[in-house]
Amino acid sequence: MAMIGGTLLAVVLSSDCAFAERRVALVVGNSLYQSVPQLPNPSRDASSVAKMFRDAGFDTVETLNNVGNLEFKRAIRKFETTADQADIAVVYYAGHGLEIGGTNYLIPVDARLASDRDADDEAIPLERLVSSADGARRLRLIILDACRDNPFVGTMKRERRNLTTRAVSGGLGKVEPTMTDTLIAYAAKAGSTADDGDGDHSPFTTSVLKNLPVPGLDIRLAFGRVRDEVLKATANRQEPYVYGALGGGTISLVPAPAVPREAPVSDVKADYDLVQKIGTRRAWEVFLATHPTGFYAELARAQIEALASQPQAPPANIQVAAYPQSAPPSRDAPPTREQIEWDKIKDSVDIPVLQRFIKRFPDAPLAITAQQRIDLLKQAIQEREDKARAEREAARQAAEEAKRKADAEKAELAAQRKREDDERRAREAEAAERAKAAAAAAAAEKKRQDDERRAAAAEAERLAKAAEAERKAQEARQKAEQAERDRIAAEAAAARAAAEKQARDAEDARKKAEIAAAREASAAEKKRLEDERRAAAVEAERLAKAAEAERKAQEVRQKAEQAERDRAAAAAAAAKAAAEKQAREAEEARKAAELAASREAACKDQQGKLDAIVAKGSEGTGVDDLKAFSRTVTCDRLGPVVVAAIDRFNAEAAKRAAAQPNSPQLVTSAQSELVRLGCLTGKPDGKLGEPTKAALVRYLAIGGQPTEADKISVTQDLVGELAKRATRVCPIQCKSDETLKGDLCVANEKPAPAATASRKNEDEDKPRRKQTSREADREPARRARPDNDAPRARQQAVARPSIVSGGGGGHSTMIGVGF
Repeated sequence: MAMIGGTLLAVVLSSDCAFAERRVALVVGNSLYQSVPQLPNPSRDASSVAKMFRDAGFDTVETLNNVGNLEFKRAIRKFETTADQADIAVVYYAGHGLEIGGTNYLIPVDARLASDRDADDEAIPLERLVSSADGARRLRLIILDACRDNPFVGTMKRERRNLTTRAVSGGLGKVEPTMTDTLIAYAAKAGSTADDGDGDHSPFTTSVLKNLPVPGLDIRLAFGRVRDEVLKATANRQEPYVYGALGGGTISLVPAPAVPREAPVSDVKADYDLVQKIGTRRAWEVFLATHPTGFYAELARAQIEALASQPQAPPANIQVAAYPQSAPPSRDAPPTREQIEWDKIKDSVDIPVLQRFIKRFPDAPLAITAQQRIDLLKQAIQEREDKARAEREAARQAAEEAKRKADAEKAELAAQRKREDDERRAREAEAAERAKAAAAAAAAEKKRQDDERRAAAAEAERLAKAAEAERKAQEARQKAEQAERDRIAAEAAAARAAAEKQARDAEDARKKAEIAAAREASAAEKKRLEDERRAAAVEAERLAKAAEAERKAQEVRQKAEQAERDRAAAAAAAAKAAAEKQAREAEEARKAAELAASREAACKDQQGKLDAIVAKGSEGTGVDDLKAFSRTVTCDRLGPVVVAAIDRFNAEAAKRAAAQPNSPQLVTSAQSELVRLGCLTGKPDGKLGEPTKAALVRYLAIGGQPTEADKISVTQDLVGELAKRATRVCPIQCKSDETLKGDLCVANEKPAPAATASRKNEDEDKPRRKQTSREADREPARRARPDNDAPRARQQAVARPSIVSGGGGGHSTMIGVGF
């Protein structure tokens, strides 16, 4: 009963632990916007997501639809308190969102965004929504389906002066969480927009509803599936993105269901023995409640049936359940021998003992009982074996399933890590591009300021020069006017002096010539007219000089104004050229950035194809696929990688080809070993010809493995066996006219023919000179013979190692070398 009680306590404790985790969620969906067209799906999306969280067993799910600014802020403040000390906190938002100057905003339904200055008052900063979940201890998850094509972007005025940092974007910008164990999931990658969808839910929310509530599924794998499904549903137009990172453990929104564990057979048997000693119906019912299935459960049910059929008195001794009971013998009758033997073994579960009892008493009534017990025991053994076999099969299948899941999770994690690496590299590239763009913008701004400063300086200089020219012209005019006034004054003084003199002269003349007044009056009138003419000429000359001075001053002013206009036109042309150059440089930078981005995208795509080909391996069409891919690759950095992969695939293919039976490499190795072992002459050529087959046949025949030449196959095992031989295997065979000396075949010396007496006499009769000459001729031959014999012996030893006896003469000598 201790085991039964411990099992029940463990079940209760495990149930409490499974539901101890506290999970809370805030769900917001904004559809009914007041100043822009309404969205059909966010409210439905929010309601379905909230239902998903409730069905998953979340402790608190706060749902808000079509909230205004104040209500939105109050809900965020309330959720901060709810999420404090929770294990998992999830925030879901569906609606409009935008980015202004690097800051992400969520738009309430009553927002009035006339300009970018209204965002801080009319919208909700995303950072505030993210920080509302900071109190959670294990996981903080923010899900944003807010990257839709935003109508506010086209109507908002840009009133901020620094347009570079206050740019307005329809999608949300990327954000990195400031706290650990935080994930921010975007419906679309930063800077892009998401589809609202034509069905009841957006593509992103549809996939979220499908994958997030899967019990036991890690949140990272769930969003990996969401990404794949959304890409497929939108034809690769929309790619969800997740920012942030988690630790190495598995974190799921819905915990995996608890798998009940069966108690070990030894514990079940111990409980059965304990309950059997008690022997009451209640004890057997408790046993069945704890162990409802299995062999001992069936025995317990049989015990209960036995107790039900004999309710009067408990049995005198403990019987095995479901065993037929023999009628108790009369107390007065003496026990029989078979009864005595049966009393000894009636509680036994040993089948051989029961079989011996049946063999000794085949006709006794108790033999039937013993046979029934044997059948029951065999059935129980068979059931145990079947159960054990089923348990082993289930364990094997569970292990295979666990391994498959582990491999799948490992692959998913590897793909996730690869995606994170690609994203990190993309972010770095994007940051570098942004840094370059910012540097270019700063340089352009600095250049513009320098140009403006230089233009201002030039303008100031021009104005100063114009003022100076105007001052000089004014001085010239003043001098001319002063000169004119001086001239007029001088002329007037001269005229007054002349008039005074003329008056005096006239008075004198009048006084002197009053008598001749008429004649002189005529002369005076003529003189007066002449004087007036001269005065008019002087005045005309003065006016002409004044006009000439004014004309010259006007020409000076016109020249100054023309010079100013020319300078202004030159400055304007220079400014226009500088602006055009700056625009060209900016356009070239933009095109370079777009080209770099397209190249990076092409490199990513080609990297994925290369990874797939490399993962496939060099077997089958792997080498051809890799070569075909190398002809289409355009990414510069993948060139060396593709060349290295081709070399490795070729090496692997060559290695596999070399390992094939009868390959040239194996044949060459076998020929080299056969030459070393004395079974083959000539040089290795890698061809399995008749000489090589004959040599292999000889070698195998000596080794006790006679084989036909047509069935010879050169394998790695055969070459390895040849290489293990340290000494010569095939014996040396000499010709019939040669003798084996050591390891060499040496030609036998032929006996010299008997010299006849007549020849001897004839030789003696020849002149001494000729004998001396012949002896001189033979002497070099005798000296040269040993030098020729030695190479011949060596040639015999190397060129003709054979084990086949020559002809039928029987004169050849065969020497065997130890095999």
